[in-house]
Amino acid sequence: MRKKYLLVGLLVLFLLGGGGWYFYQWQQRQQTTAAVQKVATTYTQAFSQQNFTKMVGQVDKQQLTGGDYQYTAKKVVARNVAVFGQIGASDMQIKQLKVTRKSAKTYQMTFDLNLQTMIGALTVKHYQTTVQLVKGHWRVIWTPAMLFPHMNGTDTVQLQWQQGKRGEIVDRNGQALAKDGQVTQAGMVPSQLGSGTTRSTNLTKISQQFSVDVATLKQSLQQQWVTKDSFVPIKTVTTKPSLTGVTYRAVSARTYPTGEASAQLIGYVGEVTAADLKKHPELQTGDNIGKTGLERYYDKQLQGQDGGKITINNGDTVSRTLLKTQKRDGKTIKLTIDRSKQVKAYQQLAGKKGAVVTMDPRNGQLLTLVSSPSYDPNLFATGISQKDYQKYASNTAQPFLSRFTQRYAPGSTFKMLTAGIALDNGTITTATTKSISGLKWQQDSSWGSYQVTRVTDAASENMTQALVNSDNIWFAQAGLQMGSKAYLKGLQPFFSAQANLPLALNKPQISNSGQLTSKILLADTAYGQGQLLLAPIQQATMYTAIANDGQMQLPTLLLDKTAKQQTVLKKASATAVKQALVQVVADSQGTAHALQISGHNIAAKTGTAELKQKQDTDGEQNGFLMAADADNDTYLMVAMLEGTGSEDVVTAMKPYVETLY
Repeated sequence: MRKKYLLVGLLVLFLLGGGGWYFYQWQQRQQTTAAVQKVATTYTQAFSQQNFTKMVGQVDKQQLTGGDYQYTAKKVVARNVAVFGQIGASDMQIKQLKVTRKSAKTYQMTFDLNLQTMIGALTVKHYQTTVQLVKGHWRVIWTPAMLFPHMNGTDTVQLQWQQGKRGEIVDRNGQALAKDGQVTQAGMVPSQLGSGTTRSTNLTKISQQFSVDVATLKQSLQQQWVTKDSFVPIKTVTTKPSLTGVTYRAVSARTYPTGEASAQLIGYVGEVTAADLKKHPELQTGDNIGKTGLERYYDKQLQGQDGGKITINNGDTVSRTLLKTQKRDGKTIKLTIDRSKQVKAYQQLAGKKGAVVTMDPRNGQLLTLVSSPSYDPNLFATGISQKDYQKYASNTAQPFLSRFTQRYAPGSTFKMLTAGIALDNGTITTATTKSISGLKWQQDSSWGSYQVTRVTDAASENMTQALVNSDNIWFAQAGLQMGSKAYLKGLQPFFSAQANLPLALNKPQISNSGQLTSKILLADTAYGQGQLLLAPIQQATMYTAIANDGQMQLPTLLLDKTAKQQTVLKKASATAVKQALVQVVADSQGTAHALQISGHNIAAKTGTAELKQKQDTDGEQNGFLMAADADNDTYLMVAMLEGTGSEDVVTAMKPYVETLY
């Protein structure tokens, strides 16, 4: 029995000892695999980040020679930089990384690679190499196949590239508003600048001519790539003054034929930034992207797609095609804008702060969207200098501001809607006459010192006469007679309709709260002041109801898109207001009489919105003009000038209105 127990004990000790030995071996293998995995991860992460110096740190530098290649660590780095730089590699991502044990001192590493190239996305499968124990450290065995699988030492990577052209933005007649073209670039040739004092004198003259600091010129000349005969760019120019050391060349660039006239609408392109590349990995350093305006809004449609082939070549023979894509040009965006009208309207603003919106009221097609003052987008597309940019940025007139989308109190132009709503709900008729005495009025003493004022002391007026004289008191009384509930009900459809435009527009505002909570606010709103806020585009949209028999036409900016109409007034009401607006021009006492053009009936309304902190004091004002073709409804225009009255707007816009016939 004792012998039996002894045998059992020995067996248990054997099993325990053997199990411990196997556990130890298993643990050692796990640690080894983890160490190999760490090396593989470090290598592939550095590879995907194109940190090839760090990548080579994981490579066995004693095994960089093969049958048809002989490298050093530096040459491996340079080879990777050359290959992946040539194809514009970016957003490199390692997939399916695996390490597999082959022997105690050898593991196999495999992975796939996804990346973006200059001609599109590329997926490369089946990278494979050995991770080997070298003098106590695990090291990756590098061969040319670690550039791309199946490459050997004499292979090269070739890119055949076809650039996809950026789409144009054109007007309704196909005339370009943004296109790819050529500009003239001034540049320095170092060998022609001379030396010493002569060189300094020439750089000073160049600096003065092109408004570029001498320090900036010197910095440009000190770039690593510059040789004595290089063309070192200074800036894009429109003239070619003769200067020692300066020459000129034509370069491809995005151009904007209307320049300042359409800048806020069309915008401009610029070179991609690091932030852009994160959002758009398909783009490459040096590519252009829409920065502002429609160039930015429609960038995806406008962007062309580069095409071509990436191949592995052995001499003149293609041994493998890695990627082949078709070039695709960007889409042409065709706008409703009329380029000639856009330019003429901009010229009539003469650099003053203002906007001109012109629309076809029958279909909502926007013919002009003009803002002034403006900037030259051509300077931005070719890389504006800091000095030129600062001139715009420090301009208190805000040339970057799109005034056609900014909200303003509309002033007396809004009276036409008050009249239409009051006719609709029976508050007034076309024959309603109000007797008013003097130039100031208040409903009762509860208004304190506040009074509504008017310009013309007319003892008795009907609706047409009140519009001809632009009588604030008449419309204040009509609004009070109507009451806030009825007035808000009439305004609601005008303010609730939403235009589908590629523009940043805040909603139109009736008041800060959306309600007319006091009688003074109701009265002020009825003649276009109070807390009303409308962008010129929104004004033009609302006023189409007067031109369209009560149908408000929403706007559109794309020629192939239609926009909806919505009934907001009765036909009879709209017709009556339109006839009255014709008299605003035809009547010799009308506020827009100066707009009269022989042979044409024009429906118009002027407005001067006062921005005063206190009544009867000096303050800012904005002038407005709504003018429309009363015969054939071919146009409706809203023009605005900041800091002036409506008389100046009529004077400025008459030459433009004449071109609309």
